[in-house]
Amino acid sequence: MRNLIQFILKNIHWLLFSLLLFFSILLIVNNSRFQRSKYLAVAQEVTGSLYSVSSKVEAHMNLKNKNFDLLKRIAELENTVYAYERQLELLRDTNNTKKIEIDPIHSLIYTFIPAKVVYNNVSRQENYITLNKGSNDGIEIDMGVISSTGIVGVTIAVSPHFSLVISVLNSKFHLSCKVKNNDYSGPLVWDGKDPRYTYLQELPRHVNYEINDTVITSGYSAIFPAGLPVGKVVDSRKQKNDDYTSLKIELFTNFHTLTEALIVRNIYREEQLNLQKKVNL
Repeated sequence: MRNLIQFILKNIHWLLFSLLLFFSILLIVNNSRFQRSKYLAVAQEVTGSLYSVSSKVEAHMNLKNKNFDLLKRIAELENTVYAYERQLELLRDTNNTKKIEIDPIHSLIYTFIPAKVVYNNVSRQENYITLNKGSNDGIEIDMGVISSTGIVGVTIAVSPHFSLVISVLNSKFHLSCKVKNNDYSGPLVWDGKDPRYTYLQELPRHVNYEINDTVITSGYSAIFPAGLPVGKVVDSRKQKNDDYTSLKIELFTNFHTLTEALIVRNIYREEQLNLQKKVNL
C-alpha cells in the first residue's frame, strides 16, 4: 500500500494531466457536433482495425483446424479410391462372368492415417520429422508418409504417441521412383543442398526425358503404393558413369510449410517382406 501511495505522489502531475485531458476531450466531444462526429469516426476506425486483426487471428486458428479436417477427408477419399481400385483388380482377375459382390473395405491394401507435424527440419543434410501419431494409433516402423501433394518420408521409430520419420530431405533416404511417361525407375536421392529439389538417379542414358515430366513412386517396395506423386523434372545431367542419367526433380511437397501428413499402411506388408526374406531379396 505504501508503495502505491509513493507511486501516486511521485507521478501526481502526470495523473492530474491525464485526468484533465480526459475531461477536456469529453467536454469538447459532448458540446460540439462536429468534434463528436470526428471522435466517432476515429473510434470506429480503431475499433474496426481491432476487429479486423482479431478476425484474422481467429481465421488463422480456424484455418489450421480446417486444414486438418480436410486432410482427414483426403485420407477417407484415398482409402475409398484404393479400395475400389483393388475391387476392380479382383474383378478383372476372375474368370467368372457373373456379378460378384466384393466388400471394398475388405479389399483394401492401403489405408491412410492423418497426422500432424510436431517437428520438422530442412536445414541439415540428414533431416527428420516427428508426427503426433504412434503405436497406439496403429503406426509401425517402415510406413510411408505423404502430404496432400506428394511423398514426405518413411517412419523409422515409433513410441505410443509419436513417430519419427526420415525425410525425403535426408541423404540416407533412397526410394525407388520412376518417370511416369516411360516407366524407367531409379533411386530418389537428395544431395543435401536445396530442400526444393532432389535427384532421380541411375536412369538409362539412351532414353529421352522431357522437362516437366512427372515422377511417381514405382511401387517396388512394401512401403508406398505405385503412382504416388513425387515431383516434376526440371533438368537432366550425365552421371559419372556415362551409361546413366540423373534427373533433377522439383518436389511437389513444400517441406518449409509442412504441417499435416498421411501415414500409409500396407496390410500385406509383413507377408510381402517375409516372403522376400526367404530368398534374400
